Amino acid sequence: MCRSFPTTLKGAVREWFTKLPSLSIDNFEQLSSSFLRHFVGGQRPRRPAYHLLTIKQGEKETLRSYVKRFTRETLEVDEADDNVQLTTFKAGLKSREFVVSLTKNPPKTMAEMLLKAQKYMNAEDALAAIRDEGKTNEKGRKEEDNRRG
Repeated sequence: MCRSFPTTLKGAVREWFTKLPSLSIDNFEQLSSSFLRHFVGGQRPRRPAYHLLTIKQGEKETLRSYVKRFTRETLEVDEADDNVQLTTFKAGLKSREFVVSLTKNPPKTMAEMLLKAQKYMNAEDALAAIRDEGKTNEKGRKEEDNRRG
């Protein structure tokens, strides 16, 4: 088992295994014990559900960034059901238009919330692309105007 174990490893675990001193493991029990001490011991304790109330969308933070950060934080929370996630997600939003939309047609699950958020993220991306294109055109026009003058 010890000889086949390394073939199943990837990433940080593979790196840990290759750094083990030669001949330091005599049997699978020692290997599994060492593995658990190294990886399980370093886990952070689960956070309470009210931790989600501390997650707020920053003033200049995009909705995409907020959604990514919020979903990452929910993985660290112990027993956060859909209602808790829906409420805390909405409480942390800065976009008034999105909050109004959620109030008019409230999602029943976090999956529905994320689908609605995806539509708003796509809209943000489209508006950002238009703004960037406008800046490029303005610079191009100014350069042309300077050449004429």
